[in-house]
Amino acid sequence: MLFSLKQTIFASELKKERGRESPLVFSTSVVFVFFRAKTKQKEAEQMDQEVVKQKIAEWLAPLLQEKNLFLVDVRISMGRKIEVFADSDTGITIEECAIISRLVESHLDGSGLVPDNYILESSSPGMGNALKVPRQYKKRIGRTFEIDKNDGTHIEATLLKADDDQITLQEILPEVKKKDKKKGVKEEEPKVFVVKYTDIKKAVLQFKF
Repeated sequence: MLFSLKQTIFASELKKERGRESPLVFSTSVVFVFFRAKTKQKEAEQMDQEVVKQKIAEWLAPLLQEKNLFLVDVRISMGRKIEVFADSDTGITIEECAIISRLVESHLDGSGLVPDNYILESSSPGMGNALKVPRQYKKRIGRTFEIDKNDGTHIEATLLKADDDQITLQEILPEVKKKDKKKGVKEEEPKVFVVKYTDIKKAVLQFKF
């Protein structure tokens, strides 16, 4: 079996195969990856994605609770690539990602739920990834978000509060230019409003440098 390891920010990817190693290269997210030998493509098409996602969530629940982690998302692509995203209120380590990968792998192997050539990745969500669960919002109070609602509305706002059902936001207004201030144009008071998670299509952190 061949695996690679990527660590957040100043991380490295280490590829190791029985009897040999490859040089280190830099990457940007915590990822623990298992690769499997190729088999028939037909097998890859037999994966019931919803069943696999549900099972992974069930298998990980005790471990995540024990380590105060939480499951963010499980993605399946190409019929055989499984990505498990987990996090905590203080971040997740390489060791924790490795433990998650080994646990999921131990259940998937021989389960008949996935093809023999499956690829498993366990990682923390990247900075540009959309938020998926309330706990992600709760750890980012005071941060600026770009939010697309299900009704097509686009919002740029600061996160003030978050609970299990909704978030409270304060809109970000364009700054009044000096020449407009001289003309007597006053700055508006930013509106504060509530958005339910069920109304959010996509929410991502905004980064300005």
